[in-house]
Amino acid sequence: MEGPGDFYATVDVVDVVDGDTFRAIIDGEKVRVRIMGINSPESGGYREEEDWGAEAKLYAKKKLEGRTVHLFSDPGDPATDQFDRLLMHVVMENGMNYAVLAVAEGMAHTYILGHQELTIGDTLRKAERLAKAERKGMWAAKADD
Repeated sequence: MEGPGDFYATVDVVDVVDGDTFRAIIDGEKVRVRIMGINSPESGGYREEEDWGAEAKLYAKKKLEGRTVHLFSDPGDPATDQFDRLLMHVVMENGMNYAVLAVAEGMAHTYILGHQELTIGDTLRKAERLAKAERKGMWAAKADD
């Protein structure tokens, strides 16, 4: 299986937490997975809901929940974050990278930390510029950025 980094696992998505986080079963244990390269508006729960948070969560549910996905780590980045979530690239069964799709549809921002050189960083940045230009998703009501 090819992807944007090193293959980690093929998993079934149990439930979606929000537009950039879901739970999956790995080795019999329910694990939270944070999707690398994106940040979606908050959908409530631990943090106050933000504009487009509910839409981003619904989008993720439609694309991921109950489906099988492939997880890939990114070379040079840790496999977990400070909240003990797996940090992974997520490739859907159709071969699409979920992060790129979510950004292209205006359901998430590109989120790349200063020290990171994500393998799909340029693709994410281009997808966000296009989503803004086409006023997709969260960008529909915003003034030119």
